[in-house]
Amino acid sequence: MTTTAKKLRDIRLDFFRGLSLAAIYVAHVPGDWLAQIIWARFGLSDAAHVFVFISGYAAAIAFGGTFVRDGFAAGVKRIARRCVQLYAVHLALFACGVALCAAAAARGIDYAAFLGIDAFFADPAATLALLVRLAYVPTYFDILPLYMVVLAAVPLAMALARIDPRWVLGLSAGLWLAVQIFEINFESNAPEGRGWGFNPMAWQLLFFTGFAASRGWLPKLRRSKLLLAASIVWLVLGVGAVSPIVYEHNATLRLLHEWFYAHANKPNLDIRQFAHFLALAVVALRIVDAWPSLLAHAYAMPFATMGRQALTVFFTGMVLAHAGGIAFALIGTDFVQQIAVNAVGLGGIYAAARIAALLKGRGRVAVSATAAA
Repeated sequence: MTTTAKKLRDIRLDFFRGLSLAAIYVAHVPGDWLAQIIWARFGLSDAAHVFVFISGYAAAIAFGGTFVRDGFAAGVKRIARRCVQLYAVHLALFACGVALCAAAAARGIDYAAFLGIDAFFADPAATLALLVRLAYVPTYFDILPLYMVVLAAVPLAMALARIDPRWVLGLSAGLWLAVQIFEINFESNAPEGRGWGFNPMAWQLLFFTGFAASRGWLPKLRRSKLLLAASIVWLVLGVGAVSPIVYEHNATLRLLHEWFYAHANKPNLDIRQFAHFLALAVVALRIVDAWPSLLAHAYAMPFATMGRQALTVFFTGMVLAHAGGIAFALIGTDFVQQIAVNAVGLGGIYAAARIAALLKGRGRVAVSATAAA
């Protein structure tokens, strides 16, 4: 692989992860007008699917090589260290959420009800005991626990790959299928439902699809006009099924909309959503391949910067999203308020990415495979 190709691959990885993090921020601000233009409003998959897939792809770059170069024990040690870091950030994020809810309550705003963490305020000691062992996972705090669980499975995947990589893919697909048949999930003890909002036993399929693609365990995607056409058709159907401005004016599409949502099951990684993400990936990669200069423009660089500092950006984005939701409840959601809250939020997560990069000594250094992880 040439140096140019390697850099292009890394820029793609960072750009799309940064874009998904920006969309995740917007989607978590209640009342944000920008939420009407993120791609979740035009299809069956959303930023979470992109984030989990790229996390798997990046994990293979960041950790997979360690198992091969330095041995299995070294790889397990790196995975364990990262999981501890994610766990600490998860608890810190929950603490920030509680603090913001307490501040909102002082102004007469019940933001804890919106976040679904009323149980903590009703019985802090019992809820905290569940929180620290990941038995209390409210919907708005479930992405990092998902990432911890699937990342902890990487050593098993690398061990199975020594026998045959197909064992990894087969076990991953088999576990996903078992979830669909038997409806197994982890207990969340949250009022939104009994299971985790992102069922790790299902979403691991998306994570390890990215992991396997990165490790070369999957055949490279061939240029196929038929695949491209099928992907475009599925994306168009997704727009018709999801966008009210489309399906409300067509009886057939309205039926399609009702069918999709009657069978949708995001916590268990619905196959239609998974297929939609794959179709979106096929089309997006074809566009970037055809016009690589798209990612060289100035507008792409902030997203790439955010993508390189994913954990920092995610944490900052969630805190600012909750703060933004409270701000909207206090000052309203008119045009000026929208501009102000989004400028602070999106500007804040970009600033956090820049600061994190500088603190790590990266600054504007060219993207590397390690930085992409």
